[in-house]
Formats: sequence, structure tokens, C-alpha cells
Amino acid sequence: MTDFLPWQQAQWRQLQQARGQGRIPHALLLSGPAMTGKRRFAQAFAEGLLCRTPTPEHLACGVCDNCQLVRAGTHSDLVFLEPEESGKQLKIGTIREFIGSEPLSTQGGGYKLCILDPADALNTAAANALLKTLEEPSPSSLLLLISSQPGRLPVTIRSRCQRLDFPLPQYQAALDWLAGQGSGDWPTLLAVAAGAPLKALQLAGEGVLERRSVILQQVLGLLEGRADPLQVAEQWSKADVPQLLDWLASLLLDLLRLRVDPALTTPFNPDMRQALVQLAPRRSERDWHELAQELIQLRKSITSQLNLQLQLERLSIGLAAAAAHTRGGR
Repeated sequence: MTDFLPWQQAQWRQLQQARGQGRIPHALLLSGPAMTGKRRFAQAFAEGLLCRTPTPEHLACGVCDNCQLVRAGTHSDLVFLEPEESGKQLKIGTIREFIGSEPLSTQGGGYKLCILDPADALNTAAANALLKTLEEPSPSSLLLLISSQPGRLPVTIRSRCQRLDFPLPQYQAALDWLAGQGSGDWPTLLAVAAGAPLKALQLAGEGVLERRSVILQQVLGLLEGRADPLQVAEQWSKADVPQLLDWLASLLLDLLRLRVDPALTTPFNPDMRQALVQLAPRRSERDWHELAQELIQLRKSITSQLNLQLQLERLSIGLAAAAAHTRGGR
């Protein structure tokens, strides 16, 4: 069965206190950065509510008949709603099917639970359909909406949910948990994952650090005048471009931050710190900021493969120009 994560103890105690006082709301909005364990928390809470013999911490026992049904994915009182494809919208048909075929009255004598993830994927029609359920909830129903971008939800949805925030965990708490998952360069992976432990764990199994190292070495080559910008741009166009741009952005932000504070100890790329400390003073804060802004505009403007190639060439030439400018004596 599912357990909540070590950095979620305060939220767990808050909900269990509300449960003990009979004040569980009919709708919860679990919000916070992606890949920090919100869905895992929601599932642990739902399983605990359905379990006939929960543990002293109110976690599911894993052995009762309800737990067996949950484990098999066949418990009629626990429903998951999500888009048909990752990154797509959650459409009205999914919500209507749930409302029509899954009555919100419980069949097991307890709660009727629905976990909606990600809630911010609801399109307008789907949100309106869900709103009626939120306005007229069944006494035994509980909707758990999960979102890393709660601002994208309509105000009418947010106002009818009790919000439970999940910030990024403390750095050491995340590292300690990751160390228990196996060996890996966890400090670097956690930095690449912007502090999200589950993202760091995912990246560890994808060979991301090796690909990232190649990209960052190419950037350093451009900044030091050792690489051909056109060749680099051609190689970049064949990469995972959104991921590539994220890595480039983190590198430029590190250069800007180290230009302002050379003693910075928490760069986004800790494994590259020594090289970045040497490069940062070579350009002004304004220069690094302008390069970062150009990268942001690139992310917004890519509309075709041809456009992508031209824009990447422009970016790589701009990075190479930084090296040429430095050699010119600035």
C-alpha cells in the first residue's frame, strides 16, 4: 500500500486531526511544485480512509478486503481521473462519464473518493461540469484535486476546495530520502530537478546526467571560444529541445548569480561550479541577463523545425560572441 513521504508529516497530521474531529472537507486541493509526492499523499490518505483496520498512523493495513480491492484497482469507491495522454487536457467527457456512471453515494459504507490529477488540466467545459459536483456534494464524497499550477484552475473551483500546500522539501530531507532509494549522484540530480525529489529519482533512471554533461560542455566550449557555434546548433536541434533549453537556462542563471555573488554555494549546476566561477566575471551582469532573456524568448518563439534551427544558431552564435568579446579585451 502507499505511504506518505517524510517531508509530508505536517500535512498528514493536519488532515488526520480534521478526520478525528469529523471535519474532513468534501474537496481538497493539494497544491505545490510538481514531482514532490502530492499524488502519493492523496493515494495514501484515500487508502487509509477506505481501510477497515488502519495502522496507528491511519495508513492502510494492506491486508483487509478493502485494501485488497484497492491493490487490485477494483475498489468501486476509489476513482482516478486523469487525461487520456500525459500533457493533454482533461475533457468534459471524462468528467461526465464519472458523474454519470459512478454515483457519488458510497457502496462500501464509508467514503466515495475521487483523485483528479492534474486538476489544472481541466478544460473549461470539464471544469464547469465538475463545479456542479462541488456545489452539491454527497455527504460521504471526497474529491482530491492535485495541481502544481493551481492558478490555472477557475476561481469557482478553487473557492470550493480546502487548499493544502506542499512546498519543496528541505534539501537535506530530500537527499536523505533519495539516498535510501539507491546509489546515485543525488546532489546533482536534485539540483537538475529543481529540488523535486521524485523528479530526481526519475532522472536517475534516464541517463540524464550523461546527456546534460555533453550539452553543458558544449556551452562551455562556446563561451571559451573552443566550439563551432553552427555545429553545436545542429547537434542541439536533434536533442530534446525543451530539456535542452531548461539546462541552458539553468547555466545562464548560474553565471548571472555567480557574477553577482562569487561565493554562491547553491548553484543550479553544482557539478559545474568551478568552471562557472571562472567564466562568470568575463561578462557583466547585464550581458548574462540579456543572454538569459534571449533564451526565454527562444522558448516562446519556436514554431517550426526551420525556425528552431535558426534560433538555436542565433543562440549559439551569441554565446560564442561572448567569448570573442572577452578576447577583445573587455
